[in-house]
Amino acid sequence: MQCNGGGFLTAMRNVFLCFFSILLCAALSGCTKEVPEQPENVEIHFYYDEPCASCDGTKEIYEIVSEELDDVSGLYPYTVSVYNVFRKADAQMRDAELKKLGFQEEFAGSLTYPVMTINGNIYLGIDSIRASIREAYLTAGEDLFVYGRGVFDPTKKQTLKQLLAGYKLEKGGSSVVYFYRTVCGECSKTGEEVLDLLPETVMVDGTSYPQQIIRINTRSGRNAEILQAFFERYEVPPEDQMVPIVFTARGYLAGYEAISSALYPELEKGAGLGMKYPE
Repeated sequence: MQCNGGGFLTAMRNVFLCFFSILLCAALSGCTKEVPEQPENVEIHFYYDEPCASCDGTKEIYEIVSEELDDVSGLYPYTVSVYNVFRKADAQMRDAELKKLGFQEEFAGSLTYPVMTINGNIYLGIDSIRASIREAYLTAGEDLFVYGRGVFDPTKKQTLKQLLAGYKLEKGGSSVVYFYRTVCGECSKTGEEVLDLLPETVMVDGTSYPQQIIRINTRSGRNAEILQAFFERYEVPPEDQMVPIVFTARGYLAGYEAISSALYPELEKGAGLGMKYPE
């Protein structure tokens, strides 16, 4: 009987090389893709400081949640957690949250209460909370459940190129970059009446090109930095630095009126061809 030892040794060598490659890949930075934290709910945390045993430090907080979120609460699931930092255990919860957000321990002593945190962002004082909670909730819900971006990590340093990596431009087509906010009336109007109605293709000089719309929420993560880079690249004057705003390869259109009246004619002239990001 003859045993084919060469084939066996070759197979074992291939298994070893494959296993070694996997180990090497895991050890190298950038080889494994970091998976962002993806909770099941938009997690809203409130911290207040109330030593009075007979006082309700949460009443105004829950009133704000009800007033600002009731009509949109069905869009994304959310939970509300409330902590009285006068208690040691709750103060420790606050400190752990501040550490996740990149703050030093000393920062706790300068806080204006109540404090709210949502999706990696912090808001200080009742007025700030009232003015911000709706947009913060809608932005977090969009990030988590529409785009799957996970929880924003404010301690993670990223270059402009890295920030834009999640907004990939498709080659060989027509592209526009649209900046907006979730609570901006003109933005909603622009999205619904202009961008959502753009055809899937645009005809330029007899050639059909796929039409791509890159939508960037300026209140998500560090997207405000992306918008500032576009302002600088296109030399946008202060009076036009607003949302909604749309950028093409040839220029920009600021505000609903300008976008609704001029965007599609510009695209038909080839304004979306050759779109490139600022560097």
